[in-house]
Amino acid sequence: MARGKKPSGRRARAQDIKKRLEQLGPEALSDSELLELLGIGPGAPDLLQLIHHSFLGLAAHLGRRRATLAHAAIELGRRSLRVRDTRPRLATPEDTYRYLAPVLAGRNRERFHVLALSSGRSLLADVEVAQGTRDGCTVDPREIFGAALHVRASAVVLAHCHPSGESMPSEHDILLTRQAVQAGHLLCIPVMDHLVIGAGNYVSMGAHGLCDFGPPAA
Repeated sequence: MARGKKPSGRRARAQDIKKRLEQLGPEALSDSELLELLGIGPGAPDLLQLIHHSFLGLAAHLGRRRATLAHAAIELGRRSLRVRDTRPRLATPEDTYRYLAPVLAGRNRERFHVLALSSGRSLLADVEVAQGTRDGCTVDPREIFGAALHVRASAVVLAHCHPSGESMPSEHDILLTRQAVQAGHLLCIPVMDHLVIGAGNYVSMGAHGLCDFGPPAA
């Protein structure tokens, strides 16, 4: 660039964004400005859409190179939010939500996790036992307790996400919980809770009495 010539257009904007980042910190920048710094914007979907899009969906908007960058950035963000303690104590539904939200919130397909717990409610294992579609997920109750038996868990907490963002349990969720609770009675591994995680919210089925089904009839 010739001496004294001012940068034009996109380059001037990029320089301005970088300068404000250095002086004010990343929290002073908008979502679109942060995406531009990563080489993903301009023209990217908003942040919520970005999180929910599949790779092919993003590639249709951004091209494969920028879609790859976006997916990598999103995954790094998820990992940075994970609890650093490898055996956190999950004593309350809020504990469980804080642990799982970075993993399950904003997914575009249902994912089902089993958290195997010690008698003191410390996490022994976190196992994803199924992935489904945007509208549902098929879970074999035997898979739920396979992970728990492997680590000799004293109890389990179940959790899955609703890509729609709505955290209200469906009839299928309640039926599956009933089956799991009854199987847990037989195995002496109680199901302490089942969380449904939506967009920035969750429902604890245990807190609503939906994990209190009795043992199966003889």
